[in-house]
Amino acid sequence: MAVAQDLLDILRCPYCVSGPTRKPGQDPGRLALVRGTWLICEEPDCGRKYPIKEDIPVMLIEEGDKWIDTAIEELPEPGKLVEPGMFSQPELPPVFSSAQEGGSRGLLLGIAVGMFVAFLVIGGLIWLRRGRRHA
Repeated sequence: MAVAQDLLDILRCPYCVSGPTRKPGQDPGRLALVRGTWLICEEPDCGRKYPIKEDIPVMLIEEGDKWIDTAIEELPEPGKLVEPGMFSQPELPPVFSSAQEGGSRGLLLGIAVGMFVAFLVIGGLIWLRRGRRHA
């Protein structure tokens, strides 16, 4: 599935259409589709190139800035939208790691269960003591 032509018709270079960097003219920041995977700003003094990753145009000025000095012929395949490992789970301290065999994870569970039981016992004793006063 490619990027819809309707979307390509309205997309513009965000650098060339925003705020103080807005280019003059009726329709600045027009983009040309190259190799079906890159959108290149047609403004003569811009040169920003925006990749299309997994059929999604990445229209961030910072992304376009990365490729200003890269010739069109040298543009790589854009790759995945989210690279493997970008959002991997943080490594947990050994206390919380399920990879440990029994160890401190069992200790933490034991402490939690012990506290719960103590809470129930103390609560029960208080309840019994109040009941005897009112009898």
